Amino acid sequence: MTARRAAALVAALVAGPACSEYKVVERGIVDTFQQDGAFPKADVLFVVDDSSSMGEEQARLGASFSSFTAVLGSTLADFRLAVTTTDPSRPGFVGPVLTAETPALDDAFLAQVLVGTRGARTEEGLTQAVVAVQPSTSPGFLRDGARLVVIIFSDEDDHSPLPVQAYVDELQALAGPGGAFVHAIVGDLPAGCVAGVLAADAGPRYAEAATLTEGRRASICTPDHAAFLEQIAFDIAGWNDTFYLSRLPEPDTLVVYVDDVEIPSRDTDGWTWDIGENAIVFHGRAVPRPGMTVTVTYEGVEGAEGAAR
Repeated sequence: MTARRAAALVAALVAGPACSEYKVVERGIVDTFQQDGAFPKADVLFVVDDSSSMGEEQARLGASFSSFTAVLGSTLADFRLAVTTTDPSRPGFVGPVLTAETPALDDAFLAQVLVGTRGARTEEGLTQAVVAVQPSTSPGFLRDGARLVVIIFSDEDDHSPLPVQAYVDELQALAGPGGAFVHAIVGDLPAGCVAGVLAADAGPRYAEAATLTEGRRASICTPDHAAFLEQIAFDIAGWNDTFYLSRLPEPDTLVVYVDDVEIPSRDTDGWTWDIGENAIVFHGRAVPRPGMTVTVTYEGVEGAEGAAR
């Protein structure tokens, strides 16, 4: 489908029966954004399922991790990383806390994320997340003013005994003013997923925890988790990769600048237009750095407002 036909489709969806009345009449629209200049602290916990079906999935997570550290390494974010499992008989971290100063950080993470496949068959990832970051379990891990970022990686749903809200409340209380965010790489809703040799049950409780904390969610059946981990790294660094337009654009007219430098439209180190969100999404090295100005010029579609954000 061409970009112009895509725009016509959007206009039809917005206009309904009167879609034929939509025309491009708003000329020279300019949306301007400023990239946040904050450099936050983040305490990051990976909760990795160690049940018998997780061997290949753990390896895939480890192989994708360099994209996560590449983004964090290019920022001024003050981060620390730890790993725990979904097995309640293994409280606490599986190894030492990792930081930007850890020698061979990617290799050190891989050594920890390969947690084995002999864990409990009844996974309790939410319980484990709360237990692992308790000061009594891991003294000094949670720092004043730091965000608590929990990334759960499991091919089955959580079986912790309490309602999801109870664990979210506890994580938020432990995190303090920095806030807690849960991201979930789990089976797709509502029925799970299958992709080649990968298969997973749905993870509705983990998905609920992500929703309650405004976290992200991705499918564990995706062969490569690099792009998702990059997004989380940008969140940790305080960098936006998504900028919502004020009007619905004619796609052919979109031009994007960062500090007056035109950025190409492409999936790698460029930008794309998310038709569903009506947003410009930056990728890879094109994501604007703190303090940079994003300018988007385009012609708008009459009567169609942008996303309400």
